[in-house]
Amino acid sequence: MNLKQRGYCDRILRVDLTAGEIWTTPLPENVMPLILGGKGLGAWLLLMEQAAGTDPLGPDNHLIFHNGPLTGTTAPTAGRFGVTTRSPATGTYFDAYCGGDWGQMLKYAGYDALVVTGAANSPVMLVIDDDVVELHPADDLRGTSITAATERLKNIFGSEWQSLVIGPPGEQQRNIAGIFNESRALARGGVGAVMGSKQLKAIVVHGTGTVQVYDREAYDRALQLAFRAVRMSSKVTMLNKEGTANILEIIDVMGALPTRNFQRGRFAEAEEISGTAFREHNWKKDYACFGCPIGCGKWTAPLDDGTVIEGPEYESIFALGSNCAIGNRETIIKLNWYCDEYGMDTISVGGVIGFVMEMFQRGIITADELDGIEPHWGDANSALALVEKMALVEGCGVWLAQGVATIATQYPAAQPFAMHVKGLEMPAYHPSAAKGTALAYAISERGACHLRGAPLGELFSGAADPLSIVGKPQLFRDTQADTAAWDSASLCLFPGYGMSLKELWQLVAAATGFEYPKASDLQRLGERVSTLARLYNVREGHVRSQDTLPDRVLKQPMEGEGPGAGETVDLDPMLNEYYRIMGWDVNGVPIPERLQELGLAAVLDFMAG
Repeated sequence: MNLKQRGYCDRILRVDLTAGEIWTTPLPENVMPLILGGKGLGAWLLLMEQAAGTDPLGPDNHLIFHNGPLTGTTAPTAGRFGVTTRSPATGTYFDAYCGGDWGQMLKYAGYDALVVTGAANSPVMLVIDDDVVELHPADDLRGTSITAATERLKNIFGSEWQSLVIGPPGEQQRNIAGIFNESRALARGGVGAVMGSKQLKAIVVHGTGTVQVYDREAYDRALQLAFRAVRMSSKVTMLNKEGTANILEIIDVMGALPTRNFQRGRFAEAEEISGTAFREHNWKKDYACFGCPIGCGKWTAPLDDGTVIEGPEYESIFALGSNCAIGNRETIIKLNWYCDEYGMDTISVGGVIGFVMEMFQRGIITADELDGIEPHWGDANSALALVEKMALVEGCGVWLAQGVATIATQYPAAQPFAMHVKGLEMPAYHPSAAKGTALAYAISERGACHLRGAPLGELFSGAADPLSIVGKPQLFRDTQADTAAWDSASLCLFPGYGMSLKELWQLVAAATGFEYPKASDLQRLGERVSTLARLYNVREGHVRSQDTLPDRVLKQPMEGEGPGAGETVDLDPMLNEYYRIMGWDVNGVPIPERLQELGLAAVLDFMAG
């Protein structure tokens, strides 16, 4: 088949930074209908091409940037792209996704994926200009912030070029480091540290190509239906009005807004940090990524010191706000600015600050160990001081920037309330108040995650009783499969508030021409892709013992008020049922018969040989 007529470029750009070699290879043609692209392509390449036991910060770790068949088309949010690697924070398979404009520019340059291996001897940037791909020295960019590096690259190459850059924490290989395309980020799991380990400061790209779909007439019909579904959704309307923060007060009412390092599920100042409050007092301009009809991004008015950010998003507001008992919007904006300016994940940074505040409260850590900082709950000055230390990677910030799990190894008394799974800090939904989400945190291949299938509808749409474990394994499995399909097509998840899997299927089938007779074929594809990620983790020793939650969730009844008060999570029955549904054994290993059913015989042969 001619993949270039099916939404693809049929080229993987490969760069070996150790040897300084650059070349291209075609996509695995016979495999593409099974994995589609995006998450599926990243998982396939990581599993099949990277050796077991690879050091996440070693030169052999693959840093894989990937598009899907819809990237760069006219589909809603078609600028989405992702990265897959082995995480230094978790040791697991890891994928992260980003909006902005970089992904579609890589596609227009003629590449479905970029695979970076090796490590340079000194800082370099990768420059991609259609078919011309070169490595340039980047010593003068070392130590620069995200904004400074991005502006310098625009001055050198032009405003039409798109860049991915890392900040000082990425250069210093800290686990909280992300990779930034201006205000948008591949944020979690230390992907920026992997890029830093390769001495790769930036990737700049310019493309002039186009994307060809298989059946233009069918695609245009599917496009019309998709946009209509998005426009008619009240949830999408709220995203446009109040961004992702529109759900904060609902989550608080449900008793699932993590507060004071997940001690509670309600925050007394929730109204002050809600989407309504930010819209009224702080947000002045909407922002949309490439091809996005929603516009959930919000730019703030300048603070007194001139600080302006895009956001904050709901996850950042929780992490830097309620999780640290901070109810001041301007403080949250300033904390968010540090993270964006220096290239750090806001969820992990907020997780660290809340964790350290509780450690200080309990006398487990002292101000002397924190360079004189006294981190009391709700104290803006101490929170700002801690985040600045992490941003500049100096003093206590050197080890704080390694994340909650690493800090807990230094302070064993804090282990019971170290809020992470597999080394990844927890996101903004208290698992004790949402049992399906608790299962999602435990199972997600990349650690605690709300974006790999967490059935959040149990909290804000009445999809299920959030405090019951009954039916949650099936609900999570279905949501997980759908999410993996969206990530493999490389669309943002937010159009899914209006579109169903049917509209996505119509777009994908028309763009690729692959034989997917019904919408459920995409759900099957999603299960296949999630299984590939699981197989990678199993190979690296991550099985049932790692599918767990912190003691605070499993053993300590939630404090405070709200529906989740007094709740813990009974995880084992949900794990057993989920493993059964997925065709995994009692240890969480996919059985050969299920791999055969999913069409993964090639993986079976590979792992056997």
